[in-house]
Amino acid sequence: MTGFLGAGKTTYLNYLLDKNKDLRYAIIENEYGEESIDSELILRADDDIIELNNGCLCCTLNDNLYDILNSLYKRRDEYDEIIIEATGVADPRGLAAPFINNYSIKKQFPLNRIICLVDAEQVEGQLQSTEEVLQQITFSDVLLINKSDLVSENSLINIQVLLTRLNPLAQIIIVNHNSYNSIEVQAHNSELDEGVFDAIHDSQSHIGSTFPVSKPHSHHHHTHTDGVRSLALEFDRPFDFAKLHLRLLGFLTFQATGLYRMKGFICIAHSDQQHLLQSVGSRLAIDPKRPWNNN
Repeated sequence: MTGFLGAGKTTYLNYLLDKNKDLRYAIIENEYGEESIDSELILRADDDIIELNNGCLCCTLNDNLYDILNSLYKRRDEYDEIIIEATGVADPRGLAAPFINNYSIKKQFPLNRIICLVDAEQVEGQLQSTEEVLQQITFSDVLLINKSDLVSENSLINIQVLLTRLNPLAQIIIVNHNSYNSIEVQAHNSELDEGVFDAIHDSQSHIGSTFPVSKPHSHHHHTHTDGVRSLALEFDRPFDFAKLHLRLLGFLTFQATGLYRMKGFICIAHSDQQHLLQSVGSRLAIDPKRPWNNN
């Protein structure tokens, strides 16, 4: 599962977990920043959640993916399916490469589909300012135009035309968080694989048919869009909700050019609830999630 920062990947993941209560999942949760946030938001705690922080599985943590798959192979009776939630700045080609190029991985862990969450409100601007959004859209099997309730019908039509031009082989579905249950996604389209891996193909990746698999001698090198950085902040005192909300709204409205995403847990004065702070573009939400004493 891929999609740019704030597109709604974790929300959709929670929908899948709730919909498929009888399936056991191994979830590989990859975050670009130093602090783990998304793994705390996954609702089904009984699933096997593997956290990888401060890097992308598609590049700096690619070796870790081979280690994880070797470990999961040994425990393959403990789960039914694997879900990988990539970082918002991941190149899905590098992430999918082991599942397409390596015979052993392809046999034991068949790639069912690559789903990309597309933020209907932000995607046109993101395509102009980042390379990652284009890579995610063009290499996915399913494009979910998410947050459709935040834009006009004409905007949705224009986005559909744009995405069809960028990826004519993909299944395109318009959704929002209230309409996920209408989604019927198609299986992985192998046509998308042809010719994609010429630049990242390792000639030794086809060798062998048993586990543990060896890490490739060459790697997919993904250079992130210049200027994309992750910053983690810690505070030692509670916030006044009204003042924090007012100042952040002002910041996002007038000063936050180039800020793609904020996400974090904060302490609000006179509240025993852990609050989740999130922003995408100029939209801000601060909502109670759970009591602090449960963590």
